[in-house]
Amino acid sequence: LFFDCPFSYDLWSLIASRCCLRPLRSWGQTVDQLTALVGDKAKRLLSLLAWQATIYWLWTERNGRLHARPFTTTTVMYSAIDRQIRNKVQSFREINPSLSTTMMQRWFSTG
Repeated sequence: LFFDCPFSYDLWSLIASRCCLRPLRSWGQTVDQLTALVGDKAKRLLSLLAWQATIYWLWTERNGRLHARPFTTTTVMYSAIDRQIRNKVQSFREINPSLSTTMMQRWFSTG
């Protein structure tokens, strides 16, 4: 259901391209794609974080629409996801500065 919706797919397309992933409409194929990520730990973690944030914001938007909150555009949601990812990556800078730096550089280089 998630990426069959044009709104959800448009948002996921923006985020997936930031992670150098091919956006897929099928939930199962997307899960398989993310599960199959190997190699670069920073890319894998960033991709999973971005997917998680996208699902969270889409679900929040869905609930808002059900409860008569004004609709949010994909541009506004994209900005919120971008901010959330930056904050999350920054939050573990002291624990693992090398990984945090690599993830942040990767996120900025594709934006």
